[in-house]
Order: sequence, then structure tokens, then C-alpha cells
Amino acid sequence: MDMRADVLIVGAGMVGSALALALQGSGLQVLLLDGSPLSVKPFEPAAAFEPRVSALSAASQRILERLGVWDGIVSRRASPYGEMQVWDGSGTGQIHFSAASVHAEVLGHIVENRVVQDALLDRLHDCDLGLLANARLEQMRRSGDDWLLTLADGRKLRAPLVVAADGANSAVRRLTGTPTRERHRHQRAQQPAAPAHRVATFHRHRPAGVPAAGARWAGRLVLDCLVDHAC
Repeated sequence: MDMRADVLIVGAGMVGSALALALQGSGLQVLLLDGSPLSVKPFEPAAAFEPRVSALSAASQRILERLGVWDGIVSRRASPYGEMQVWDGSGTGQIHFSAASVHAEVLGHIVENRVVQDALLDRLHDCDLGLLANARLEQMRRSGDDWLLTLADGRKLRAPLVVAADGANSAVRRLTGTPTRERHRHQRAQQPAAPAHRVATFHRHRPAGVPAAGARWAGRLVLDCLVDHAC
């Protein structure tokens, strides 16, 4: 017999996991599936910072608080930043943001993506949402008013709404033939991560990019993002 849900979310990354938690209590039967084991490794405070990070604004923090995830993030590792400066290396303009200008303590937090992901998974395991780990999508087609999904192990899932949250190489997009447009902007940026009490971020746009440099000065982390071409 096919497994049925009102909403099938394919991909339990940050987007898919957050959406599943947001739908909790909606009255909808939600099923979240992912090809990974959906396990959470114990956090090691002494571990090196991972290079993939996100700058979470105060608005993002409020969303994560409502989802019951924020405490799990700050209990692991998060670096607040109080200032951000962006300028064009050719000298044509710059912009500066500061927490003080909006009467706030911080503008946001720099958080490793893995920290966000693990905090989301911790919360998901504490909920009554349907989770399918190690579920690799093989086929997907319309079946009446539903979508019928077939997994690699032969299980079949059925739902009227499927959310594709399975990343850049989306199996949902490929199997449904959903077209996309891509455009190379010839830009790159690097943002190192390191522990700091208060973070200031500096983003410099210049014609020729070079490796980014980061330094911790007087308890502040300076993040220098160099981009091939200004936006």
C-alpha cells in the first residue's frame, strides 16, 4: 500500500527541515524524506570551524525561535556581528550598517550551516512529524490529483503537494522536467569563520578577486569577501 501525506517535502536540509517544522500543528499530514541517515553527531566545541556558514539576520533568528531551534544553535556555536561594511574596490561607493544605528545589540549571527542543520534535526526528532531517512527518490509522476513518488527500495509515496527542497542537483526538478535558467555572474566570495565575541564583516568588491583574509582583532572578527565583479 502506498504511503500517503498531504505534503511531501523532499530534502531535509535547512530549507526542507525548517518548512516541516513550520507546518507542525497545521492539521496537515507532513512527510519529510531525505537520502541521508538524518542523524545528528555530538557537537565538539573544540572542533575547527566549518567553512560553510550563513549570516542569520534578526528576522531569521525570530523564525528559528518560533520553530524551537534557536536555543539548539546558540548552545553549539554562533558568532554575533554588530557591523557590516560593503564597498566597491574601484572607489565608486560604499555602504555601512551598524547595530547601534537601529538601536539593536547585534545585526545578526554568523553560524556554520552544519550547526543550523543539526539543531533543526534535533528538533525534528522531538516532534511527531513523519521522517523518512535513507530515502532516495527514483521516479516521480502524476497520478490523478496526486504525485506518485517511487523510492530506490521500491516504496511508493503519494501526495497532492510535493516540495522540492533537495538542493542544486534536485532529483524532483530532474524527474519532473522542470526547466531552470542559469547565468554565470563571474563572481566569487570567500568568508572565513573563527570564534569571536563580536563580529564586524567587511565585503570588498573588486575586478580581480584574490583569496579572502580574516583576522581577529581586539575580539572582533574581520571577514573580507572579495568578488570578481561588483553587483
